Amino acid sequence: MRDFKIISKSDAYFICTTSGMHCRILIDSFSRTLPVGEIVKLHVEEISDKYIHYANDAVFKLTLPYEEQNSIAICTLNTGRKNKFTYRYCIRLGGKWEPILGEWVFSKSVEDRVIFLSKLLSSPEVSIEATFRETISTPKKELSLFGYELVKGHNLNNSPILHKNIKLCSGDISFIPGVNSKTIVRSGTTIRLTIPEGILNCSDFKEDYFAAIKIRKLKSKSIKKHPL
Repeated sequence: MRDFKIISKSDAYFICTTSGMHCRILIDSFSRTLPVGEIVKLHVEEISDKYIHYANDAVFKLTLPYEEQNSIAICTLNTGRKNKFTYRYCIRLGGKWEPILGEWVFSKSVEDRVIFLSKLLSSPEVSIEATFRETISTPKKELSLFGYELVKGHNLNNSPILHKNIKLCSGDISFIPGVNSKTIVRSGTTIRLTIPEGILNCSDFKEDYFAAIKIRKLKSKSIKKHPL
């Protein structure tokens, strides 16, 4: 749940603040009775899209009717390996990371989408080779594939240290330190890694530069994973 201060009501949105930032809540059958002028705790899903809502601020919708927001029914998800797209997906569904549990906690109202994500992440792992057809530069160590960061750190000579289960087959990845540090992968570089098969064709798990990468699924038996 998140705290929202309901400031005013327009034709299509409630104008609010949360965590010190201005935002909006979509007015629908779930939210129409929100109390203006009060601070309320809400189960929400982020639906921000400047092309749909015509602004750059965050937009949310309630996942439960306002009158049922105090329901304690929850569901949880163990997402496994760190993945930036998984993180965004969980935040969008209104999830909260619970370090004691080591799991994300969600309102039961989004359980169907949590189950969908769980099936993607717990699908058998497959090995792939990714060949960069263009030189790609990313800030700091943000170079990733399917949401999985590739570079863990760098040696004293600034050569990159790759994450576990990621292999540089050919080509070159370099790290440039400094205030504006960046990671550069040269055109023609090939990397091998394992990912859950379910995310291979999922548009939510593709970087902006994905069109510049050729993906080849290796012919080997799928590696079964333990359930999340």
